[in-house]
Amino acid sequence: MRIALVFLGFLILAGLAPQPVFADAHYGSSGDDTDFLFRLGMLEGHLIVGHELLQAHQPALALPHFGHPVRELYDDMTDYLAEKKFPPFDKQLAVLEAAVASAPDSADTEAKYQAEIVTLHKARDLAPPELRASVPEMIQICSDVMDAASGEYGNSLERGRISVIVEYHDSRGYLEYVAQQLAELKAEHKDAQSQDTFARFKAVLAKAQWIVEPLLPGPTPRASVGDYRAIAAEAAGIAKP
Repeated sequence: MRIALVFLGFLILAGLAPQPVFADAHYGSSGDDTDFLFRLGMLEGHLIVGHELLQAHQPALALPHFGHPVRELYDDMTDYLAEKKFPPFDKQLAVLEAAVASAPDSADTEAKYQAEIVTLHKARDLAPPELRASVPEMIQICSDVMDAASGEYGNSLERGRISVIVEYHDSRGYLEYVAQQLAELKAEHKDAQSQDTFARFKAVLAKAQWIVEPLLPGPTPRASVGDYRAIAAEAAGIAKP
């Protein structure tokens, strides 16, 4: 126990300790379809950036993204999953976390990660088809995830320096998820109006992605919290013309 507490203290000082995740109240109730997609997107964002860090041979930085933040988000979705009679996957997440901790570079860990992504994509199909086919509503969810990403970036900074690296990576992972969603939407909706919306949103997203582009950043941030939040506000403006 003493060793575990000492190790946790080290992680906190290093900015690696998992932090609880809280979604702003305006994202809706935990039983709402759009709220479910929003939270599922953040959960997938954690896994995406964790996977990127594993591929960069940074298991200590990757592990938090397979741990406590993911469980916090999963807990918020349990009622929705139960109502839709979707098989629980919390144990699957725990097994993946254990695999990352014990064998981060193994083929088995990679297979578990890919299987988890498949599960998340199946869970996404629980939301009504008309919601998932609605460009305005899906762009709004992407905008909400970007807003959450700006908040995580703010949490990563202390006295104008990048000090809490896990929060920085949260932000990056959320944006990676948004980029993937945007690519899927662009492939599904070929009409000119939708394509114009996607092009404008992508241009705004790119500005946010540039801020967290370095996977292993130095202490000097590329932009202020105010800059990032202004970009998120631009995205919100596209979502609500």
